[in-house]
Amino acid sequence: MANSPIVALWREGKLPIEDAIHHASGVSRELDVNPEAPGGFELGDEFDLAEMLADDPGWVSDVDITNETPIPGGFLVRGEGSHGSEGFFGRLDAERELVWVAFLTESNPFVETTVNGDVATFTSSSGVSITVSTDWGS
Repeated sequence: MANSPIVALWREGKLPIEDAIHHASGVSRELDVNPEAPGGFELGDEFDLAEMLADDPGWVSDVDITNETPIPGGFLVRGEGSHGSEGFFGRLDAERELVWVAFLTESNPFVETTVNGDVATFTSSSGVSITVSTDWGS
């Protein structure tokens, strides 16, 4: 398993307070909600999570998994952060180790997961809907 900053945070039940997708490999990219874009989002620039955390190690949110959905080879998870406006969704492998996770500061908690083959749609309590491949970036 990768030993990246995001994996360490995930194991502590925390995620960076940044609209982004993080891969266990250590790659992090900005993530912007855009209902007009394919999948309901746009990917922005890649950034160095370790550098961001070095500048502000407290810029993290405690997260709670509110649902797990079994899929071949692992699980899809969704939930909420410390503040009511925060939500996240992601994928774990069969051993429940992080594969990737997306965090949004203004989405509200994600409350629904729909899976169709290897495509999943995550919907928040405020109606934000993001559709991705379950193998997103892995």
